[in-house]
Amino acid sequence: LLKWSYWPGYLTSLVLSIIWNFTFNRRYTFKSAANVPVAMAKLFAFYAVFTPLSTWLGHIAEHSGINDYIILIVTMLSNFVLEFLFSKFEKP
Repeated sequence: LLKWSYWPGYLTSLVLSIIWNFTFNRRYTFKSAANVPVAMAKLFAFYAVFTPLSTWLGHIAEHSGINDYIILIVTMLSNFVLEFLFSKFEKP
């Protein structure tokens, strides 16, 4: 909505959503305070792969003329599914 190019806006929103969701989920959803550094390291490892890949693919899609909202919906759905699977099947 701010008329930024794709990747600065996407990275800003992704980082803010990661921080919010990590804090909110650990505190209220799962009520977990154990192993916060380990959980953060695992989440960092996931996003160390997901963020560059999704930013690069979104940048390509934007320059191909695909609507920004379609790119956002596909990216957020893939983030939701992949992070859920990562969290569900990660080794404790």
